[in-house]
Amino acid sequence: MRRTGLAAIFALVALAICATGVSERALAGSPATQPKSFSAAQEREIEKIVRDYLVRHPEVLLEAMQALDDKQAAQEKQVQDKAIADNRAAIYDDPDSFVAGNPKGDITIVEFFDYQCGYCKRSFGPLMDTITKDGNVRLILKEFPILGPESLTASHAAIAAMRQGKYFEFHQALFHHKGELPDEKIMSIAASVGLDTARLKRDMADPKISKQIDRNYELAHALAIKGTPGFIIGGRMHPGALSAEELVAAIKDARANCGASC
Repeated sequence: MRRTGLAAIFALVALAICATGVSERALAGSPATQPKSFSAAQEREIEKIVRDYLVRHPEVLLEAMQALDDKQAAQEKQVQDKAIADNRAAIYDDPDSFVAGNPKGDITIVEFFDYQCGYCKRSFGPLMDTITKDGNVRLILKEFPILGPESLTASHAAIAAMRQGKYFEFHQALFHHKGELPDEKIMSIAASVGLDTARLKRDMADPKISKQIDRNYELAHALAIKGTPGFIIGGRMHPGALSAEELVAAIKDARANCGASC
């Protein structure tokens, strides 16, 4: 980003101050000798000079806004990077989180998702295709139901399906479904992948499942994940839906920058 506009603002303010008759010595002096405030006439003159410049060069405001956005994004990334490092065990080593892809892959993708999330559904195909084609990516799935009671029920059912060895089949079937997920539809999808629905309903009531989802909520909060999907790839946060090209690029970047450590 160009810095000329921002530099011009600072120079302009300095010139405007000088134009009001305040000396450089007064500005540079000790706190005791510095003027406590400008007169009303001086303030009006400074405002006029700065305003006239910005009217003639409005692009400076855009540069300033972009600089602020870039600064805030850098600060947020720094906070998230630290949060990922601080919560590494919960992210990568939770024994209750299902692992797909290659469990011994050199790169790990962690996904926080909701079965009713349209953006998650949009990412699902590219994610599965990318993992299959690559062959060396570990995928950790974090149930993060935030879109209502149906999403929460679907997550309970999916986690319960692990006890019948059908989690991933059920997971894929839920994402392939178009439309809402009332209880009867969830059970219908469960039956279609060979789950014993009577047993599934019993297992869904186990308090351990609620505790697992609560841990995911707490982890997402610690990582400042506010929506779905939320991806961590190579130790870096990638919020929102990702295309196949974006996934491949993120995996390539992870291999180049952190190797076996992520």
